[in-house]
Amino acid sequence: MAVIINEALLKKAEELKRPLKKHIVYPEKTVKIINDKNAFQELRAIADKKISFPVTLSAGDEIIFDFNDHIVGYVSFSLDNDGLVKITDSPVKLQFSFGEFPLEITASPEEYKGGLGKGWLQNEERSYVFTPCEGSLERRYSFRYLRIKRTDNAAFPIKLSSLKVCTVSAVDIKDAPVLKTDDEILKKIYDMSIKTLKECEQDVFEDGPKRDRRLWIGDLKLQAMSDYGIFGNLTLIKRCIYLFAGATGKHKMIAPCIFPDSPPFVDEWTFCDYSLFFISCLYDFYKNTGDISLIEELFDTAYRQMEAVSEKIDKNTGIINLHPFIDWCPDLDKKTAILGVYIYTLKQLKELGELLGKDNKKTEAEINTASKLLLSFYDEKTGLFTTPSGQISEHSQVWAVLSGVLRDEQAATLCAKIKDIKTPFTMRTPYMMHYYIEALYTSGLKNEALEFIKNYWGKIADAGFDCCPEIFNPENEFESPYNAPEINSACHAWSCTPAYWLPKLLGE
Repeated sequence: MAVIINEALLKKAEELKRPLKKHIVYPEKTVKIINDKNAFQELRAIADKKISFPVTLSAGDEIIFDFNDHIVGYVSFSLDNDGLVKITDSPVKLQFSFGEFPLEITASPEEYKGGLGKGWLQNEERSYVFTPCEGSLERRYSFRYLRIKRTDNAAFPIKLSSLKVCTVSAVDIKDAPVLKTDDEILKKIYDMSIKTLKECEQDVFEDGPKRDRRLWIGDLKLQAMSDYGIFGNLTLIKRCIYLFAGATGKHKMIAPCIFPDSPPFVDEWTFCDYSLFFISCLYDFYKNTGDISLIEELFDTAYRQMEAVSEKIDKNTGIINLHPFIDWCPDLDKKTAILGVYIYTLKQLKELGELLGKDNKKTEAEINTASKLLLSFYDEKTGLFTTPSGQISEHSQVWAVLSGVLRDEQAATLCAKIKDIKTPFTMRTPYMMHYYIEALYTSGLKNEALEFIKNYWGKIADAGFDCCPEIFNPENEFESPYNAPEINSACHAWSCTPAYWLPKLLGE
């Protein structure tokens, strides 16, 4: 695999790495998970007992600890024997199951048939030959619930005499500003959002601390946008931008994700919209810091993203012959939406070029060409954008609005009716919901943007989440891009943007 490494940029990224903040937390109670048709995914955790250590475990016993909030960290514990009852004459086997939500605890790993690697399931079994002993798990876990089950069949009891977690994050939640509102629902949404952002800030901005645990640029764009006003972690934002610029495929396009601790760091595949969002990351950095030095240093890398996409546009059909992400939505035709992303990011590139005194003729020509191609998919009769295949999706409308190719009144009219379009190709993730909110906002529909956040993220809060999940469909609580809802992430970075929008909308 051909990977282009810029050692100087990766060195800068490494120099920006900072120690993580650590806190010790303890479980607050034990719970039982019961079936409840009125609960999210028909499961509910109910309080069982107050915790009193030591906890005795005989063969086959299990206990579910509730830490009363989402945490990310490392587990350690103490095991003791009860020699007065019976000597521990064989190894003890313990099974650990971690869950961000109840389904993750109850789903059987043996029956898992999801599209992602089974290794991401938060389960493991350990043997302890001698007791008493101090135990720990090397893997970092993301969870609220921890089930410990004794799986050996020996006749002697053991005692779990202590249990704690060392949580880790690049930031401290107490440093986040308080949202100024009397609306309790909006407060809850904001708190969930900043909690999500905090949990995902580790050595890099992770997409989710449970699974993938990678630096994805689609997530970074939204995380950084939110972080500027919440934690102001400019060091981490800059580190992540350097990481993306420091390792690319032979095509020089920015990779969709970085494996920061696993050389060669990137695979060769790309999402072209994610590559273009490198431009947005630089643009937002300048807009929020006024620091032009990073823009000067990495402008050529940003410009290359435009060139790479430009080389793949069919100027007759408007089709970009590269694969974008856009959103998780089965059978979505993304050809119109990616034109919108292209124009959206190129307008940012043009502004950065003007800032640096660059020749913008190529950028301006690309904007004009792409705008004409995008408008060729606009149906004057319906007031909607289609795709070359004739598909109508919410995604095409959102990105057409964000591209700015419509007049202000046209954009506002289109944006207002997006959620009323009768189509199976709907927004499925909070990631795409963010861009819908941005489309509402830029079209002057600020009250509608606020109401949408309250409705959509409010349902997430009502479902019992501590953080904001990767995917949430109120019409299908078991929806999963991976055909296995238990592997969905219940704390996912691209869902945190109410942390950005609420202070902005309420402030205005």
